[in-house]
Amino acid sequence: MLFLHGYDACKETFNYQLDYFANFFKVYAPDLPGFKRDTPYPYALSDYANLVDDFIKSTGEKRFSVVAHSFGARIVLKLSSYDFNKIVFTGAAGLKPKRNIAYYLKKWGYKSINAVFGQKSAQKFSRIVNTNGIASMSDIKRRSFVKIVNEHLDYKLKFISSPTLIIEGANDNETPPYMAKRFHKGIKNSQLVLIDGGHFAFIDNPTVFNIIVKDFLMQ
Repeated sequence: MLFLHGYDACKETFNYQLDYFANFFKVYAPDLPGFKRDTPYPYALSDYANLVDDFIKSTGEKRFSVVAHSFGARIVLKLSSYDFNKIVFTGAAGLKPKRNIAYYLKKWGYKSINAVFGQKSAQKFSRIVNTNGIASMSDIKRRSFVKIVNEHLDYKLKFISSPTLIIEGANDNETPPYMAKRFHKGIKNSQLVLIDGGHFAFIDNPTVFNIIVKDFLMQ
């Protein structure tokens, strides 16, 4: 059983899950590079997918079930042809999001200020409006982030054939329930469950999350 954490996170975000599921499965939870320290160059999503593919092969396991949170779901979508036993998406990212006028004003403002006054002024603007926290990132991480979030993987949904559970926090503001519904609609063999919680519903509501996931994996 493989756990893939979200962007700018680590395997410890799954602490409520790792001990629990170790009672039923052999559990793997790698720390993805680039968040505790910079990668050698700005990683694209394909770099992360290749790393996960290499990790899976290194375990010697024939098949995995995978629990993927947020950015982890992007990696699973990138590996959509992979023969996973079962897939669990939670707070899943990777699809083209809806954008409101505030987002475009922030994006336009950052680019305009950068062009006229330079990067330092643009970063100050970014900190004020909290444009995805980009201003606080290192140069390598910033360029990696831009590559990743601008790669939309909606077309990959139809290639997922593994039984898939989409378990979503009803109050998720990062990847809202409308996005989970699009995952459900696009993946033929899938089911959608909403539970109390936000983007980290597996931390907000671990007991309910763990029971639902365990039942799905052991069906």
